[in-house]
Amino acid sequence: MAHLGGIRHYKTDPAQDVETNNTRHFDDPIAGGIQFFAKDPLVDPPGAKFHYSTQGFTLVGCAIEGASGNKYVDYVHDNVFVPASMTNTVWDDRFAIVPHRTRFYSKTKAGVIQNSEFLDSSYKIPGGGWLSSADDMANFEIAILSDKLLKRSTRDVMWTPQHGTTPEVSEERHQGYALGWGTGNAAGVPDVGHGGGQQGTSTFIMLAPEQKIGVVVLINLDGADSSGLATDLMKILLGTTSK
Repeated sequence: MAHLGGIRHYKTDPAQDVETNNTRHFDDPIAGGIQFFAKDPLVDPPGAKFHYSTQGFTLVGCAIEGASGNKYVDYVHDNVFVPASMTNTVWDDRFAIVPHRTRFYSKTKAGVIQNSEFLDSSYKIPGGGWLSSADDMANFEIAILSDKLLKRSTRDVMWTPQHGTTPEVSEERHQGYALGWGTGNAAGVPDVGHGGGQQGTSTFIMLAPEQKIGVVVLINLDGADSSGLATDLMKILLGTTSK
């Protein structure tokens, strides 16, 4: 969860990149997703260096299935979405009828808005395959801040930055990464959060735990500055915006 496991991220060679542009559907997202990287070598020994990896989250989903005996999507629904009152959050099954499912857009270099490229995200549900709403994500933030999902001691560990055993000057910007959360002080106070982006999507959530303030930004356009907007909104809520 700290991206120190040595699992590779997406392949960068366009000729081999069947992942970021995947169109194949998997009814079993975890088993399907693992197929993409199961036979690939590690990029570094576990614990050595930070390598952001969406595939690593697939392994987290696999561990959840093994420990719980339930399918990952069912376990998260029952143990996260239900207690957090996230009634409109579902995995991105392109064959399902999802009420109010948004359309996804991209902007050309000329500034023209068009439909984004198609993506079937069923191979990476843990790392980028859920559909949600701003209200549901706000409820998630409330549940986290009120210790409804985790014990406070567990939450503290989750928000503690992790470090590899091999120092890297070039990776200083990752030194604030904890267990699935980034940490920082972009708005002038300690914050935690995470962003995401893929075809037709730019997202960011940010929490200021001490102030019990949260921000949710969900944009159905790829390449948008969701983190910048989240930071600006947080500054407004904190009253730290310069006059």
